[in-house]
Amino acid sequence: MIIVMSSSCHPHDHHHTKSPEPTSVLYNRSPSPPTSSSLGSCSSKPLTTTADDWEAVLGDMVTPAALPQDSSFLRWIMDAGYADGDGDGDAFGFKGPAFPDPFDSLLPPPPQDDPPQAQAQALVDELLDAARRLHAGDSTSAMGILARLNHRLPSLPPPGHPPLLRAAALLRDALLRLLQPTALPHQASVSSPLDVPLKLAAHKALADASPTVQFASFTSTQAFLDALGAARRVHLLDFDIGFGGHWPPLMQELAHQWRRAAVPLPPPTLKVTALVSPGTRHPLELHLTYESLTRFAAELGIAFEFTALAFDPLSASPPMGLADEAVAVHLPAGSATFSPAPAHLRVVKELRPAVVVCVDHGCERGDLPLPHHALNLLRSSAALLESLDTAGASPDVVSKIEQFILRPRVEHLALGGDKLPPLQSMFASGGFAPLQLSNAAEAQAECLLRRTANHGFHVEKRQAALALWWQRSELVSVSAWRC
Repeated sequence: MIIVMSSSCHPHDHHHTKSPEPTSVLYNRSPSPPTSSSLGSCSSKPLTTTADDWEAVLGDMVTPAALPQDSSFLRWIMDAGYADGDGDGDAFGFKGPAFPDPFDSLLPPPPQDDPPQAQAQALVDELLDAARRLHAGDSTSAMGILARLNHRLPSLPPPGHPPLLRAAALLRDALLRLLQPTALPHQASVSSPLDVPLKLAAHKALADASPTVQFASFTSTQAFLDALGAARRVHLLDFDIGFGGHWPPLMQELAHQWRRAAVPLPPPTLKVTALVSPGTRHPLELHLTYESLTRFAAELGIAFEFTALAFDPLSASPPMGLADEAVAVHLPAGSATFSPAPAHLRVVKELRPAVVVCVDHGCERGDLPLPHHALNLLRSSAALLESLDTAGASPDVVSKIEQFILRPRVEHLALGGDKLPPLQSMFASGGFAPLQLSNAAEAQAECLLRRTANHGFHVEKRQAALALWWQRSELVSVSAWRC
């Protein structure tokens, strides 16, 4: 079923020109992100893409030009509404999940004499004990532990609360939801237009505060460019389109290649097909994505089409015209709305893509028993929060990221479903082989970190994947695969 009408834009001038590249809608300035064709020496020439460029990628998606005409309410939210909260919740009274507590009479007073570190360790130990009991089928004991933690760990922690305890509160809420699935609507689903601008603000806040977004976007872009070569008709299939902020770097690089060509050529053709799991995207979110990417392509002068399809991998393959097109796939892991499964890879293999790029957020380990999976989620979330705190992100920024990115992600991964094999095993058994990322991808990642004031990040190359780490925890990795 098509949920968003397929739309396209075609430039009026289909002939190659040497006119200056226009300033795009998603970039306030026109430089490309660093790629194999534009990467220079880090020591002699700094990269042209700055944090301000990336802020423009997501920030301009909610300017009045990118929103429907009757969107003054959304603009008010983005301009002032979220920041005007009273400290106990956001400006709209969002207080976070509140769960019924049938164990009030069993609650002991919280410990007062232990040092903070000992208290934190004791709370985490209790949380993991609840996961072990839940895994063993003792839901009554697990509920008792979680109910006690419900009083000792606030769902919206105050500023300065240790990252480990904030991550523990997210995991506690996810496990409570696992025991009480009808207590509240899932945070991973978008149930009203109000959720869309708040979610967008959180994604913009993360892009501003952490290098994880740029790292994933630039490394993926390089992997796509290396695999697509000089292809002029490109079809991108995206299993987690979000707000489309990861596609502008590739779109702009394709436009650069066209404008730099020695022989006049018609502009390249780019199609983006968003494969959307039912119930995970509000139509307004998809509309904003369509409007932003379409306007960006028009400014760059490239032919562009965007289609969103409700997609079930167990049904027939979606109807997509792929004749004479170079197909590439963006398939994430560890997101708040999508988890790859063998059924997805079977569909992808039928499409015979030039490359499948997997962006793994470091916490997709549903193959592990629940206690180990919970510990992995806890470590991953705490590492991201600690990196944000160390970078000096404001409490308001971190609160947005916690509530609208981390909370849905932890909930989606904790609730899980069928046990799945590890990601690399899934790709290998599905008939895919890893592609080595180019030296350019590794070099630009290192240059990106040199521009980052926070020195706790580092890049590691693990087999065929390139990963961004905070201290001893992996935050995000990018790998490329081919049938």
